[in-house]
Amino acid sequence: MLNTYIVAEVGPNHNGSIEMAIEMVRRISKIGVNAVKFQLSNPDNLYSLDSFKADYQKKNDSSETAKEMSAKRQLSLDEHKILYNECRNNKVDYLCTAFDSESLIFLDRHLDLPYFKIASGEIFSIDMLGYMSNRDKPIILSTGMATFSEIETTINLLNRNGKKDIILLHCISNYPAPYRGVNLNVMNELKKRFQYPVGFSDHTIGNDCAIAAVALGACLIEKHVTVDKNLPGPDHKSSSTIGEFADLVKSIRNIEIAMGSSQKNISEQEKEIARAVRKSIVSIRVLEPGEIIKETDICFKRPGTGFLPIEKDMIIGKRLRVKVEKDRVITRNMIEWQ
Repeated sequence: MLNTYIVAEVGPNHNGSIEMAIEMVRRISKIGVNAVKFQLSNPDNLYSLDSFKADYQKKNDSSETAKEMSAKRQLSLDEHKILYNECRNNKVDYLCTAFDSESLIFLDRHLDLPYFKIASGEIFSIDMLGYMSNRDKPIILSTGMATFSEIETTINLLNRNGKKDIILLHCISNYPAPYRGVNLNVMNELKKRFQYPVGFSDHTIGNDCAIAAVALGACLIEKHVTVDKNLPGPDHKSSSTIGEFADLVKSIRNIEIAMGSSQKNISEQEKEIARAVRKSIVSIRVLEPGEIIKETDICFKRPGTGFLPIEKDMIIGKRLRVKVEKDRVITRNMIEWQ
């Protein structure tokens, strides 16, 4: 059975409110996810004076600048400590993506993160990659916007001080991502090329792609979540509601059960159904004791309680020891087996 690690990505969808963030942790922890993920940055370290917002951010956020958009949705370092403890109390992992070295070092030194998470936009941030390469901690690497050669470059940077435990996330950095461009089969190519476990960071609307990714072998699913898609902010509209996310978790867990193993096991229920719906060798006419069974004496009908049609050569030419009425299943005890 698979064991998909499911990450509910709150990101900035708390809108800078620690109260909302705490409430989201409490509600999300009840739907069966493994982790709740946040984001942390110092806007002064992240944005230059030449920064600008992506088109989807312009549509979904009224802030004047990219830096202002980020600043008003940041929680303080102490508030992230509160969220970390809130996650522990609610038995889910606290994850957080850092967008600058200062934030990364804070998270690593003050909070016991189970993973470093590298956002798609940070795969060439050599200061942070260098820090992670010196630490003995598993890494989740999102690969949106990156070519295979660019992904290889980042992996090599992370592994320069020893091979790291890395999960590669197939990701389409579009909000929302259209189905036509998702190309879930890239997951298989990532696994083949880099020999690392692969997951899926889902930016599509709905649950179909995430469910399909699990069926394809994704070990991790990450998807954005919000309490209200109509709230102001860059990510709410392309996020799942908590109710929608709960449906996703149920579907993933059902898929894990259904995937099962590669061993072909026939259940007792199937065996019973086979008795009813398979066919047996049946008499076409009344057959008397001592008669030799000929091919013209038999046909194939339900149920499957006697000789299977593929076993007809076993009984053709055999002598009957009892009378067989017309339209009856021929069974082993009707035949002389000398």
